Amino acid sequence: MDVYSYSGEELICYNQFSIFVVGSGGFGGKRMSDKAKVAVAIPNRPPDAVLTDTTSLNQAALYRLSGDWNPLHIDPDFANLAGFDKPILHGLCTFGFSARHVLQQFADNDVSRFKAIKVRFAKPVYPGQTLQTEMWKEGSRIHFQTKVQGTGDIVISNAYVDLVPTADVLAKTPSEGRELQSTLVFEEIGRRLQHMGGEVVKKVNAVFEWHITKGENTAAKWTIDLKNGSGKVYQGPAKDSADVTITLSDEDFMKVVLGKLDPQK
Repeated sequence: MDVYSYSGEELICYNQFSIFVVGSGGFGGKRMSDKAKVAVAIPNRPPDAVLTDTTSLNQAALYRLSGDWNPLHIDPDFANLAGFDKPILHGLCTFGFSARHVLQQFADNDVSRFKAIKVRFAKPVYPGQTLQTEMWKEGSRIHFQTKVQGTGDIVISNAYVDLVPTADVLAKTPSEGRELQSTLVFEEIGRRLQHMGGEVVKKVNAVFEWHITKGENTAAKWTIDLKNGSGKVYQGPAKDSADVTITLSDEDFMKVVLGKLDPQK
């Protein structure tokens, strides 16, 4: 089922739902639509990040205030009729916890970097259980699965979030493109300083000059001023004297940013 949401003539959001109706097969039709956006298996390696959150015992009662009045999530007798010991948490509530984990870990809670999400609901969650989201970063796509901590049950599987590529500087790798990959990082630092520069200046109080090399030559110079005003980033040497000058290859700089190289070493 495809749902297109508009504000006037502007498309705001597109949703697709795949619905499994147990016991209603045998009608001779296709098992899957050709238009379905396929769920993707998680990478075959340990997760890059894991975050947890404990749902409250009244989580379903609170979430139903968003407009989902299904008695399955509030009425014990109705839940028993559906085969559950007690009311279950809304799948979209679990979905929300998972999406926030991804944005917290890989987008600094910047919702403007959210582009798309795809999940498969695998098992129900009971209010009060702890959700554990395991995440794998592959470029601008963050694969994830969500488990119930303690039981190990996977409740959301084959899932991913796509982040806006232009804002996700960590999606780039040194091998991509002909220009310096570090340029993307310095631009991103400058963007973030617009929101939190004042706090950083108070803590750091220093001017850093970066000499980025390519091969044997200095390919670019950048200055990160964390001493004056609310801080700023600009290309070129420090306008006043720098407190620290760092010379680093573009490749090593990106390895540090991607966590593949220890900056202390």
